[in-house]
Parts: sequence; structure tokens; C-alpha cells
Amino acid sequence: MARTKGRRRLTCHHEAGHALTRWYFGHKTDSALVLTVDEVCAGKTIRNRKGVVIDGCEGIVEGYDIHGYPYGPMLTTGSAEEQDYSNYLRAINRDIELINCFAGITAEAHYRHASVSACMLAGGIQDMHHARGLVDAWDLPYEEQQALLRLSELRAAALVRSKPGSAAIKAIAEALMERGRLTGEQIARLCRKAYNGRECAHSAWNAHWPATPKQIRAGFIPERLGQIA
Repeated sequence: MARTKGRRRLTCHHEAGHALTRWYFGHKTDSALVLTVDEVCAGKTIRNRKGVVIDGCEGIVEGYDIHGYPYGPMLTTGSAEEQDYSNYLRAINRDIELINCFAGITAEAHYRHASVSACMLAGGIQDMHHARGLVDAWDLPYEEQQALLRLSELRAAALVRSKPGSAAIKAIAEALMERGRLTGEQIARLCRKAYNGRECAHSAWNAHWPATPKQIRAGFIPERLGQIA
């Protein structure tokens, strides 16, 4: 850990990657928080929105679960078609949550000019553990699991390294460095500025899935009524 009394820019960029992902795919965020080095050394802990202490946590982005537990498909009491549609929607949320898992690591790597693999072994262990749990719950063949993880990494890289995505992450990280905590609306305002006032409505991506790295890199956002700047 860097010997500074303030917050680590690395952590701020990592959490900014998570914050951007939630916003970009239309999922609301409660807040983002990054502790100072002094606070971490003094033993200050972070609790999630359910009140659970997250051990060894230096920063967190809070909001409802994108893909709630249990992580796999959920059985419905409806017809086979309704079950297929439920599986489809949950698979979309699974994919978005997997992008979220990689986005913090990728934002960290982009800031450090380091490899994503190196950052996985540093601040990304919990994110990768979560990603593996998501994929395992769907009981996919090993080859499909690996392909899904690789696609998630490519999507996260496209988002983080895109021109508007990079600008949003930089703005969020700078604000976290200065204030330590941002509300969901403050994050959304910074993201809208980077994306020229556009914003995705919740579930708007469903009609455009699967999202491609090319779409994400281009800053594509499904249109919504009543855009706000």
C-alpha cells in the first residue's frame, strides 16, 4: 500500500470501473466509498448495504444486486416459454455482473499501465472469486465457461478503454480522491457528462443483447425518453 495519508488513486479507479459499469447498463447505484490509507491502517471497516462487514475492503460501490443469489437460472411456475424467457433475462444480468467483476480490475490495470492478469492477483481476487461463482452456478461446459469469462473481460476492456468510458472513470476517480464518497446521482451526473447527456434506462439493453465489445467501445447506449443532462 502506498505511504500516503489520502486515498489511493488505484483504488479510486478500481471502484470507478464498477460504478461506470452499473450506470452504463442501466443499474442504479446507492453510493461509492473509498477509505483513506490512515483509515485502513486504523482498522476502519466497510459494511455493505445489508450491514455485513467486508473484510480487507478499501473501497466499495453499493447498489442492489445486478444478478441476485442464487446465481443460476430460477425455476418458474409458468410455461416452458416463460421459463426460457426467465432464463434469458437472468443470463443478461449474469453477463452484466460478469462485466462488472472485470471492470474494476480492468480500470485498475488501465490506470497502472499493467496487465489485467497482474491486477487480478492484487486487488481483484474477490472480484474473480465472485465471477467464478456466477459462472459455476450456470453449470456450463468448461469450454463455454472459459468463453464467457473471456467475452466478459473483452466487454469490460471495451467499456473502460472507450473514450467516454475512460473520461467517466477519470472523473469519478478524481471525485472519490477528493471526497471519499459519492452518491449514485453524483456518479450518474459525471457519467452523463462523459456520454454527452445520454443515459440508459433500466432493462433497455434487453432488446439489444448480446452486447458486443464493438458496440460498447463506440459508446452505444439504448435510447430512452426524457434524456437529462
